[in-house]
Amino acid sequence: MTMRPISLSAVLALSLICFSHSPVEVEHCDDADTYYSMEEALKEPEKVVKLDIAMLKLTSIDPSIAKLVNLECLDLSFNRFSTLPPEMAELKKLRVLNLTGTRFLAKVPAVVAKIPNLEELDIRDHPEWKGTQFEDAKRLLPNVKVITANE
Repeated sequence: MTMRPISLSAVLALSLICFSHSPVEVEHCDDADTYYSMEEALKEPEKVVKLDIAMLKLTSIDPSIAKLVNLECLDLSFNRFSTLPPEMAELKKLRVLNLTGTRFLAKVPAVVAKIPNLEELDIRDHPEWKGTQFEDAKRLLPNVKVITANE
């Protein structure tokens, strides 16, 4: 078998296919200042719109997250917690929640359904989940765009 060189157009097409599955975040999230720790965010809780505490090996989420009354975008991806605090339901402005790769979660926690204005939930990179967990998440959140690895 001989190898043929790959054309630039083939590479472009492949990259478009690969990257077309990334979540489309609410535009406001891109423009907001990002806080990278709870400690930093809690110094001025009313100013926090976007909190990115991904990949910090967190085993729990601080219930004081409820003090972030203007939080719209929350990235908790690739942490080690197995549940979310009930105070998450108090995040009335939260629109985007990223739980990608949170492998210690057995399923989407029920508190997520209580977040009143949630628009988008990213639950990609959960190879340990069966298809039923993804379907359960979509049933739990019928008005939320649920992003899974299966899409």
